[in-house]
Amino acid sequence: MGMNVTTRKELYELVCSKPLTHIAVELSVSVYGLRKVCFEKKIPLPPHGHWSKLKYGKASTLQKLPEDFSGPESINLEGISATADAESPNHLIEKKAKEIDEAETFLFRVPERLTNPDPLITSTMKYLDAIKRYDWRSDKPRPERINVLNIEVSKECSSRAYRIMDTVIKVLNSRNHQINCGHFRSSVVAFDEEVEIRLREKNRVSEEKDKWGGRRLESTGKLVFIVGDSIHRKDFQDGFELLESKISKVIAYIEAELERERNYRIEVAEHRRLEEERRKIAQEIKQQKDNEALRMKKLFLGATRLHQTNIIRMYIKTIEAKAIENEQLTDELKDWIQWAYKKADWYDPLINGDDPLLDDVYKTNIFKDFLKEWQ
Repeated sequence: MGMNVTTRKELYELVCSKPLTHIAVELSVSVYGLRKVCFEKKIPLPPHGHWSKLKYGKASTLQKLPEDFSGPESINLEGISATADAESPNHLIEKKAKEIDEAETFLFRVPERLTNPDPLITSTMKYLDAIKRYDWRSDKPRPERINVLNIEVSKECSSRAYRIMDTVIKVLNSRNHQINCGHFRSSVVAFDEEVEIRLREKNRVSEEKDKWGGRRLESTGKLVFIVGDSIHRKDFQDGFELLESKISKVIAYIEAELERERNYRIEVAEHRRLEEERRKIAQEIKQQKDNEALRMKKLFLGATRLHQTNIIRMYIKTIEAKAIENEQLTDELKDWIQWAYKKADWYDPLINGDDPLLDDVYKTNIFKDFLKEWQ
């Protein structure tokens, strides 16, 4: 390595001083691996367009190094070889595109003329042709949009757009993928997942204004094949290479997105399963605690009642002994002593005798009322 980077702060200062691609070359590491280290160490990278702004003298703000990082401050770049870029998502898609291209070379050739088009292409062509000829002032109903692909191009580019989309559809069908067309939406379905696809023509702002003085868009003749939604979106467009030569990359990215969606769904399902499992375990533990608390409550109440029963019996015996000693054991007192012993047997948790008037609810209430009066 040309430089020695050992701490998180040193790497932060380095990525703020020059582009990541330059640093990767100087350190003989992969850009993907370096970016991954920065992410793991919470090292903010310069915003998109930062170096271009500096080149033309424009201001650009860098984020400060977060101080709330709790991991080790040391940096080890020894294991990030320059060949580690083979693990990056872009490289994997390039590799997949090459494999697809080699397996189905003939299918990727966009024909010069549209022959034997897919039914979706036919229905799209018929609808777009009908909508162009439709006059809203007439009594005829507006053409119904059924099985129409999401294609928006000028008349000059329509033939080429149909041929490109037809080729994409046929390759996808050959790989057992389904194409769905909804209301102004086209998508590829596989693995119970769905990824949106669109074909557009790039426009540019014309120097001419419309009749209201607003900006006017004009066609450029350059096509853009869009995969995904606003969150996960990838554009394949005409450039040094025409879109026709990028069909395998389009297919590879579509399949990568389908796999990503499937893996995400599996992760979400697994996360929910674990959360449900944790919830059930927590509920079971709570139930066990509640049951244990109830048993403890019953134990305490039983012990308290037994203790109180013993006090009651001792009290009865004391009264009886005192009356005998003083020769005052009358018939009325004998009846009371017999009644009191029966009540002690009723209150005793080990006997739980019957009572003609009081049920078990009174056993708890009598103790509560006693505590209230005592306080």
